[in-house]
Amino acid sequence: MFDRLMLLAKGRIIYFNKANLAVDYFTNINYKCPELSNPSDYFMSIMSIESIEKPDTDDQDELQRSQRNIQNVYAEKIKFFSDSYHKS
Repeated sequence: MFDRLMLLAKGRIIYFNKANLAVDYFTNINYKCPELSNPSDYFMSIMSIESIEKPDTDDQDELQRSQRNIQNVYAEKIKFFSDSYHKS
């Protein structure tokens, strides 16, 4: 069992505190862990770029635009997590 938990994404701390407080912390910033889900799996999914949906298309231009958009969305998401952590 972990006493403390540190979550990092893109080199930024998005959580560092008691492990047993992590689920409540993320719930308070509107990232509620689904019931019957493993919190560790949930944390990995919300801080992973792979969790951002990609369009189902063969259009190369659309795929490139989508990749840029995904990178931007991911960067904003991690910034939100980091900013929220530093405000708490």
